[in-house]
Amino acid sequence: MKTLTIKDLSRTTELDRQAMAGVSGGMYKGWMPAYSYTAIDASKHSFSFDAEQSIDQEQNTLVNNGNNVAFASGITATVKPKQTADNTINFG
Repeated sequence: MKTLTIKDLSRTTELDRQAMAGVSGGMYKGWMPAYSYTAIDASKHSFSFDAEQSIDQEQNTLVNNGNNVAFASGITATVKPKQTADNTINFG
């Protein structure tokens, strides 16, 4: 059996599958991960939340062109309406 010892391994070093298979040790010397199935009782866990969403929209258009004018023709207006909206969601 061959032994490979790595003392200083850079965080950016890339290892292939075969090289990773030979790596052991680290923080917990001799520790091996368990690959057994662990049953989880889902009835003991609950994930629920309430969400409230509100959308506020506003548009203001004001045109004061030709007010109080009699017998006028060719009156034009450039209107640039502005519409804004805010969408808010709260999780509680």
